[in-house]
Amino acid sequence: MDMVNKINLEKEAWNLKVRVIRLWTIPTFTGQLLPNFMEMILVDESGCKIQATVLKTMIYRFKQLLSEGRVYVMKLFTVVPNKGSYRATRHQFKLIFQFRTTIRAAIYDFIPKSALTISLFTELLETKEDSDFLVDVVGLLVSVSEEKEYDKDGKKMKMTVMELAENNLAFFNFYLFLLLRFFFVFGRVGFQNIMFPSKLGFNLDIQRWQLFGKDISVHVVSVVNH
Repeated sequence: MDMVNKINLEKEAWNLKVRVIRLWTIPTFTGQLLPNFMEMILVDESGCKIQATVLKTMIYRFKQLLSEGRVYVMKLFTVVPNKGSYRATRHQFKLIFQFRTTIRAAIYDFIPKSALTISLFTELLETKEDSDFLVDVVGLLVSVSEEKEYDKDGKKMKMTVMELAENNLAFFNFYLFLLLRFFFVFGRVGFQNIMFPSKLGFNLDIQRWQLFGKDISVHVVSVVNH
């Protein structure tokens, strides 16, 4: 089996044993039943992650074969550079499923079930520019604003602002936000959910050492929910 951190542009015949830790579809926004893309995050036993895409013309072939949380042996992909404004992993490359890509369900308990990469507020608060990479954050819920409605390009949008604090108490009563867009505007740090990949969890069964490397003081950021 090949390891995810070894994937590069030199070949297509990669043979992977990975878990699908996140799976979502992106619609066409034109009323068609078939989505535009199916996206997923794959992780191997070392904890290394890579994003994979099933294009619209291939969704019929793979949609029924893939489930979030399951382990698979996968072979044969197109490898492309990992570019764009909403990159779900830090891997240099991403995978595109082909017609000849094969998938076989497997049982392998040594592959992580979550492979979280928690971004600490102390580190993010030092950043002075937007990021193209989506981040995972965890924090204590401090406040939730009333839902507000606003116009965006002629469409009605709803927004709720939540404030999070990060400290050692978050381990006992925390919210976990997966795959958020990180931005810096008007001197403030914030996060915004992305309509399909972002996910919210509450008091998940995660050991403390997976969340924090050390106790840190409280910092507050905003999470914007469309």
